[in-house]
Amino acid sequence: MRPRLDGLDVLRGAAVGTVLLGHSWPGIFQGAGIIGVIAFFVLSGYLITNVLLRDVERHRKIRYGRFYAHRAFRLVPALISLLGVYAVVELATDVLGDRSKGIVGYTVLAGLGYLKDLPLPFDVSMAIGPLWTLAVEEQFYLIWPALLVLALRRNRQGRLIIWSAAVALSLMTASVLAMEIMAPQLHSLVYALPTTWGLGLILGSALRLYRIRVFGWFAGRRLRLFALLGSSALLVALAFFPKANETPAFFFIGGPLAMAAAAVLVALAASRTRAMPTWTRPLQLLGTVSYAAYLWNYLVILWLNGGSTADLPPLVAVSAIVVTLVIAVISWHTVERLGRIARHRFDQRYPDQRPAAGVVPPPGPRQEVSLD
Repeated sequence: MRPRLDGLDVLRGAAVGTVLLGHSWPGIFQGAGIIGVIAFFVLSGYLITNVLLRDVERHRKIRYGRFYAHRAFRLVPALISLLGVYAVVELATDVLGDRSKGIVGYTVLAGLGYLKDLPLPFDVSMAIGPLWTLAVEEQFYLIWPALLVLALRRNRQGRLIIWSAAVALSLMTASVLAMEIMAPQLHSLVYALPTTWGLGLILGSALRLYRIRVFGWFAGRRLRLFALLGSSALLVALAFFPKANETPAFFFIGGPLAMAAAAVLVALAASRTRAMPTWTRPLQLLGTVSYAAYLWNYLVILWLNGGSTADLPPLVAVSAIVVTLVIAVISWHTVERLGRIARHRFDQRYPDQRPAAGVVPPPGPRQEVSLD
């Protein structure tokens, strides 16, 4: 078993908690969902780049087959479980009317293919709406490893970050301006494009590439406390940002501010050497099952609320959160456990090689792990 940084689990728990609030009371917490998603993007960029760099340090290359196999063992079992249950329930009962619309098959295809963030020539169910974030991350996984290897070979990591951020910002600006000028009603499409929030993944990757320098910025205890309180307060304030998913001001101002604040929290969590306080234990546990909680919450809400995404009555909202957490715990101990077992057997069959001679991992705090 590899060590976990409990501070990152706390951050995961807080992020998925904001998503649950945003899904349950979107009229009140209008920006909460995207704040949680942005935190996940920054954290994912940091952790995935950490995995890739660890491979380079040990083997002088990225073993793509092993990397993508590990991602599949971690992510696919819970996703298949979600889409399988959705298809069975909708085909049997048509709760959301998807069977009548003939879109159950298309919905499963879009979910399994990680296509929800792209314009599609067919309709899909709103039940898999949150899967656009998983699609963005998977597409990042396809592009980033090769770019990172190329930059490392030429010692051009800084240029990689600058050019990647510039491309993401340019494409985001173009899509938002096109939306405002030609089709304001397409805000949901622009909101989910991979270029809209891809900057968060790039920022997280930059944080990992330059973590020794960044961690040094937060060496003082008072400074760490100030950074923690300031970043947390900013994210809480942005959680109430009105119409965050369709407001250009949030795309250009609120989003980058949230990314910067999330990066500060990731740096604080990853550089922490002491155990987290015991009162953060519930958030740690929530962070452990955050993947399944994120997958299931929106679908549970739709089923309990008759297909409506409006603010839930208090009883329905609490029930949806409780049901989501129960399913997430079950998922962690069943289908996700099967994925962990499969990965363990894969690693036994294809054992990791010893580090190449002369390759020594750089000094730093305890080693982070990826999303598992």
